[in-house]
Amino acid sequence: MERKKKKWGPYRYFLTASSILILMICGVILFGGQPPPQRTAEFAKSDRVFLFMVDGAIKRYAHYEGNEYPEKLPDLVSPYLALKDSELFHLEKFSYERDPTAGYWHSLVKQDNSEMNTCATKWKGKIRCRT
Repeated sequence: MERKKKKWGPYRYFLTASSILILMICGVILFGGQPPPQRTAEFAKSDRVFLFMVDGAIKRYAHYEGNEYPEKLPDLVSPYLALKDSELFHLEKFSYERDPTAGYWHSLVKQDNSEMNTCATKWKGKIRCRT
């Protein structure tokens, strides 16, 4: 007795295609992709990115230290901001002061009249700039 060969249905095609895609994704995850970022201050070349990284470190400090903000920015280094001792000069790009009513003021130090001054400030849960 001869068996009749079954045709592939849509479910079999879907199962085969999805299995191949899953294997390809696993291969890219395990053997491909980009290397992880290095723990250096290369990000400090972009002042705005670094501004918001420091702002996030200030917020983490406040969260873990009982809603208190740091006295000065170097207090963030090590547990909240990954900078080496030789990279602390990058923090001089910012002005920072604690404010008992607003929380804190944090902005880029204006170095040139042609550069824009950005700021990130916590004020009653909102971000605003001081003029």
